[in-house]
Amino acid sequence: MSNNDQEADNLELVFKQKRIIRSNVRQTLKSMDPSLRSQEDDIIQSIVLEAPWFKSSKRLCAYISCSALREVDTSKLLSQILSPAPDGNKLQTAKILYVPRVEDKNSNMRMFNISRIDDLVANSMNILEPASVDADGNAREDVMHANDPVDLFILPGLAFDRSGRRLGRGGGYYDTFLKNYKELAKEKNWRLPLFVALSYSVQIMDEEVIPVTPNDVLVDALVSPTGVIPITSAALGRMKP
Repeated sequence: MSNNDQEADNLELVFKQKRIIRSNVRQTLKSMDPSLRSQEDDIIQSIVLEAPWFKSSKRLCAYISCSALREVDTSKLLSQILSPAPDGNKLQTAKILYVPRVEDKNSNMRMFNISRIDDLVANSMNILEPASVDADGNAREDVMHANDPVDLFILPGLAFDRSGRRLGRGGGYYDTFLKNYKELAKEKNWRLPLFVALSYSVQIMDEEVIPVTPNDVLVDALVSPTGVIPITSAALGRMKP
């Protein structure tokens, strides 16, 4: 057997293992008590909102949670970021927010700037996304064409472990996007943003249970109902109490 054949067989084994874990985690999430899920949603979002590393982030990317996919809720995070405070100012320091839009079925995703929740519209799968142009017909800023770096990515996923491995839903959208952004940051000599995933307690696996390929991007930290789990040296340095 050639090296190429061996690599192909190894990749197929990894993909098979991922499919099995995805199926198991989906079933676990489906059977999760709705009141417990709601409670964990509130705890996770409160942890993020109160964290110094979140408060100090000026430019961030965050996913729009979909209840049908049983993702950790981000509605309170987005509302706090985008809603003016009573005195007319945004929460903490003013933040610039980018949210994802799936472009096609080939793992291509973009992140566009929005300034209010009403900037989101439901796509064919009833998932909220930003239109590529605003209400006035002006093109929204694409984070890949922005002049300044992002401080923080808030990421979804199906399963995670404490070594930073993340299992997505199989489309490869986030891994492709994060890899491209890391390349852009290197080209621009920018400091990499923190990649922080939000996880229900049932989504955290034992270490090395989640198989990885060279295209998988690891996360810097997890936020679960029990608190923040910093993983990389970047997270340990920037998430100090």
